[in-house]
Amino acid sequence: MAVKALDGLAEDALRAFLAWSPSSRLARRQLLHGWAEQLALVKDDLAQGMTRETGKPITLARGEVARAESTLQATLEALGTFGEEAVPYDLMAGAEGCRAVLRRFPVGPVLAITPFNFPVNLAMHKLAPALGAGCSVLWKPCPQAPRTSRLLWESFEAARIAAAAPVRLLQLAPPEPAEAELLAQDPRIAAISFTGSERVGRHLEHLLVGKRLLLELGGNAAVVVDEGVDAALVARQLAPAAVAGAGQSCSKAQRFYIHRNLWEAFVPAFVEAAKALPVGDPMDPATVVGPLIDEATALRVDEGLDRAVAAGATVLLRGKRQGALLPPAILADVPEEDPFVCEEVFSPLSVLVPVATFEEGLERAAATRFGLRASAYSRDLRHLRLAESKLRAGGVLLNLPPTFRLDAAPFGGVAASGNGFEGPRWALDSFTEGRLIVEGPAL
Repeated sequence: MAVKALDGLAEDALRAFLAWSPSSRLARRQLLHGWAEQLALVKDDLAQGMTRETGKPITLARGEVARAESTLQATLEALGTFGEEAVPYDLMAGAEGCRAVLRRFPVGPVLAITPFNFPVNLAMHKLAPALGAGCSVLWKPCPQAPRTSRLLWESFEAARIAAAAPVRLLQLAPPEPAEAELLAQDPRIAAISFTGSERVGRHLEHLLVGKRLLLELGGNAAVVVDEGVDAALVARQLAPAAVAGAGQSCSKAQRFYIHRNLWEAFVPAFVEAAKALPVGDPMDPATVVGPLIDEATALRVDEGLDRAVAAGATVLLRGKRQGALLPPAILADVPEEDPFVCEEVFSPLSVLVPVATFEEGLERAAATRFGLRASAYSRDLRHLRLAESKLRAGGVLLNLPPTFRLDAAPFGGVAASGNGFEGPRWALDSFTEGRLIVEGPAL
């Protein structure tokens, strides 16, 4: 797209913002409520399109669309209490006769950049709170699901027209990274919300110094499993967290630190639980593990498995790759410096490591630059409390897999996994700025 056309997108976003930002919370809720009604009309088409374009198993795709509906509803609920907070000036010396409120104002036009692995729900986590906050939005969806993204946008447009909201309130931005960079640097764009890889997120940080930049980046979630737990039960809970949707989730369970006293019971239970999950045609409702996003990605992971084995890793489970379809793989004895341990694998791969104590497991789990999600399983409450303090991550799950998420709750990372929280109530903070309003005594 020509620079002139990009300039037009930014200018339209600014005009829409100036028209929308004075709107009442009631008007914003009515718009989002209308979107919820339109979303319900196309939810089956969205799920089918997502599966065809990204390979996400159809049952998971339907679940994602249902989650997007939940995210939109949570935004509507959050708007009911968001916007103004009383400040107790009457309790502060020197402020006699004064009253004060901390009021939130929309920050300006927002550029939202979303990934392929959750093309509908992760988009909703940005779009609905930004629009509800009073911002206009330029949305750069993933290039891998263009029809799905356009259908979601069209459902909003139908609601916008019905609500007589400003034109171009939500615009589709071009999918090319270079053009998104130009838009992000445009002074009319007030905030950029990005979900994607650590590499691109760090690039944006250097590119956009001084801009409001919200980052939800990658992870390599660890799970620490203590002795004394039910090995089979925990294995059945963790296997889908490691491989469902081909493991293409930033919070997928990747590294497993298993107490030595549980190792002999847990390993075969986990292998069997992973083997039991159906692999294959993503249009089959029974499928849990579908293809990776493309064959090149699957080939790269498969070659990485060969590399790890050559470096001394033991294969506990591995199947034959068929194009983009890579069956679950489970390794032990993987060197600590191997990318399968240090980096985000974003595939149906798991690394199992025996540890002498639960505390050792926590230390090794925390030895990462990432900090999105981490889990610990134990029957010892003291160990669970220790995990809370030792596992540095935006979300620490106790006796739950790292993929466990409620869309109305905060979700975000620390360190190399990003900054801030999504979840509608917390995203509203990100798309607004506070203004302390103080009124003195009557004159």
